[in-house]
Amino acid sequence: MAENRWQIAIGAVVLLLMLFIGTFSLGVYIGRHGLSREGLRYQPAQQVNPQGIDPANHPPSIPQGEPDLIGRLRSGSQKGIELATRNGVRFVAIDENTRLLNQQGEALERTDLRAGDILAIYGEFNINEGQQLLANVIVRIPDQQPLQP
Repeated sequence: MAENRWQIAIGAVVLLLMLFIGTFSLGVYIGRHGLSREGLRYQPAQQVNPQGIDPANHPPSIPQGEPDLIGRLRSGSQKGIELATRNGVRFVAIDENTRLLNQQGEALERTDLRAGDILAIYGEFNINEGQQLLANVIVRIPDQQPLQP
């Protein structure tokens, strides 16, 4: 009888440990992505042309080639922006030399960017900062299709 009590106690401890780990993991996930549907939206509804423009009429102010990162703007600060990408949420550092452009290559202000805008980031990866991207040019791409519910 005493042997059964130890087995029940060990089983209860294992179950409580599993419950604790699951609760902790859920808390970390909610802390990173939030409870809203907006927090779960990682990518545009469709594939977009990285510049959102006709390649034959490419403005010279937008860099040639593929951007280093494409994502939907979640939030921004003076030090950087947070993008929801296919690979999860990424922080992109910005500084006073970062240029903000629209798809025609015209300059934008930081106040012109809104949460939900699709951005193409051209920059340099800083290996010392844990593969953090420092943006040189940020291009706002028009959302060509509304997001699916």
